[in-house]
Amino acid sequence: MTELALRPALVRTGLDFALEGFMLSREAMRCTPKTLEHYEYTLGGFTDYLAQQGVDDVAAITPHHIRAYLVSLQRRDLADTTQHIHARGIRAWLNWLVAEGELETSPMKRVAMPRLEKRIPPPFSPQEVQTLLAACDRRTELGARNYAIILTLLDTGLRAAEFCSLHVGDLDMRSGLCTVLGKGQKQRTVRVGAKARGSIVKMLGLRGDVAGDEPLWAGRNGQPLGIHGLQTMLHRLGRRVGVMPCAPHRLRRTFALWCLRDGMDLHSLRMLMGHSTLDVLQRYLALAGEDVERAHKAHSPADKLLDLG
Repeated sequence: MTELALRPALVRTGLDFALEGFMLSREAMRCTPKTLEHYEYTLGGFTDYLAQQGVDDVAAITPHHIRAYLVSLQRRDLADTTQHIHARGIRAWLNWLVAEGELETSPMKRVAMPRLEKRIPPPFSPQEVQTLLAACDRRTELGARNYAIILTLLDTGLRAAEFCSLHVGDLDMRSGLCTVLGKGQKQRTVRVGAKARGSIVKMLGLRGDVAGDEPLWAGRNGQPLGIHGLQTMLHRLGRRVGVMPCAPHRLRRTFALWCLRDGMDLHSLRMLMGHSTLDVLQRYLALAGEDVERAHKAHSPADKLLDLG
């Protein structure tokens, strides 16, 4: 139940009921708790702003209200990605109101989405990955685990939450096929390569007998390794050897870019990474294109092989 739904009945408005209905619909669709929190955050701020402007019903929302709210976020120096998240939440809510017959058309149709800067955080270089791996003492259970974590994240491109939720039985050690429960509770299959599998076998051998239903990744205390524990481990390891930033998502980006550089097609990469569209992957193509430019500069036949005086 939303925070707005908990307000006293006498002060609740049409906006409150409209937002409550939308949240109920998302819950009925079995959206994840994280997605529900996202809508609470973005739409709660927007409806609070509308209330301050004297708007108490969805029919009174205009494109001007939306633009003014987005500008207010910009003036607070929020990141462009945060502004975009707010705009997406507003768009989803208004589109739902149209589908429900509460609005004839969405005022968001006349509002441009906040522009995102075209930037791609750099991936790890092969030398940086080698440095991280060399810092893991594979003779110890913890070192072997950290080594396996880096190789497996690099070889699968899994999200941190997907990675931490794996159980021993999810991975077929012979074929390398691994069943993953991704965003939106969607199941997909990825493959873990021979080197990463070998590192996992070594880790499990040092850990002792494990059943198929046990977590694949364990923390220091034997409990399942959580997202925070994974992030902390990588951060500390990266800081110790001077490879920063060091985080699960940077390994995911590295997986994507290295696959593209080696010739993997976009549709196969999309399926492996669990993306519903190609939009995100298109951004990696720009960086892969820089590789092509550098390669041509280094090997241009006319520049390198012709002496034109």
